[in-house]
Amino acid sequence: MKYSSRSLVIYFGTYLIFTFCSICIAQTKTDLSQLQDFETYLKEEVDSQRAAGIEVLINHKGENIWHKTFGYNSLQDNRILNKNSIYYIQSMTKPIMSVAIMQLVEQGKLSLEDTAANYYPPLAKLRVIKDSSTGINGPTVALKKPINIKQLLTHTAGLSHGLEDNLFDQQLFKLMYNELFDPAEYEMLEERVDKLMEVPLIGQPGEQWYYSAAPDILALILQKITGQSINTYLRENIFDPLMMYDTGYNVVKNQQKRIMQVHFNNEDGSMINSPVQVPPTGNTVYGGTHGIFSSTEDFLKFCQMILNKGSLKDKRILEEETIDLMTRNQVGELIGPSRGFGLGFGVLYNTEKDPSPANSGQLYWGGYFKTHFFIDPKEALIGIIMTQKIPNTDEYIIALNRAVYKALSF
Repeated sequence: MKYSSRSLVIYFGTYLIFTFCSICIAQTKTDLSQLQDFETYLKEEVDSQRAAGIEVLINHKGENIWHKTFGYNSLQDNRILNKNSIYYIQSMTKPIMSVAIMQLVEQGKLSLEDTAANYYPPLAKLRVIKDSSTGINGPTVALKKPINIKQLLTHTAGLSHGLEDNLFDQQLFKLMYNELFDPAEYEMLEERVDKLMEVPLIGQPGEQWYYSAAPDILALILQKITGQSINTYLRENIFDPLMMYDTGYNVVKNQQKRIMQVHFNNEDGSMINSPVQVPPTGNTVYGGTHGIFSSTEDFLKFCQMILNKGSLKDKRILEEETIDLMTRNQVGELIGPSRGFGLGFGVLYNTEKDPSPANSGQLYWGGYFKTHFFIDPKEALIGIIMTQKIPNTDEYIIALNRAVYKALSF
């Protein structure tokens, strides 16, 4: 029997597509079974009272391929942790604020090279501590150059967050936040940032990467430029377009039972509810560093928007060129030879010098209550793990990366 060239092309094309899809389906089933060790590990974390509850969502090429919960929403009430519970995501607020700022950059209302003091004048008065071991009241020197917007986005402005072990950071944390179980109370974000402005910088702008409360200043700049409250702007320009209806600074009454409670290990090792919980309503400090509640499926939409180069379905949040800029390492080797920082995200830029199984280009960040996400553009892969536990440590981040990349065999 003779076949025309066109028939042969159609035949072999169909054969190859069928074969490829069959292999992919078979491989996905086989690979996902390898997540059993990860599942066992998470169950053991709950059973041994190292975690109250954990939720994990893995999305590959637009499909949720693994979404499971383990343990409890609240040990005190014996409430089971259900899928798509609501979590206080702490510093996962920062990438959201960065997206909002980049919207203003796209609109020409702001430039990355703009002097930040033009929008928030107290920055112009800051000096730089000579030695962090002397604390926040030690000798200082003048700024060599003013802080710009890009430095606020990349944590290279010389500001701090008060999270390190040196005397400077310990004193700054006490000044801004008081104690973990006796938090400082503010009515407006401006009050908290005023405290930050009372201390010098930890270093000269642009000369180091130092994790900081800079996104709080970015939030105030957003508010000044737009004339809107931070809460309203994020709702109208990011959350509602992406249908992130579980995400915001406050949680409506009929959703509050979905909030997972913060837990920690007592002196005897038992896991208990923290005596201090984040209020679900009445929050008026719309921070850029932290402050937002969200769910796994809501935050997945934000991640998908980033993965899709700025859009989700028919809603465009940012232009492709802007996403490319945000997701590229912008700090050279200030953090190290493998991991850098873009405009709001951690960036793994050289896997040859890093033990992670991830691909170069992976984006990531997390929150203080052990929430974390990563986005792998090369493989269209998103991983999100949520719990509510203090203190923050990275063993779940490591376990998630190892499990996912092993299971998907990239």
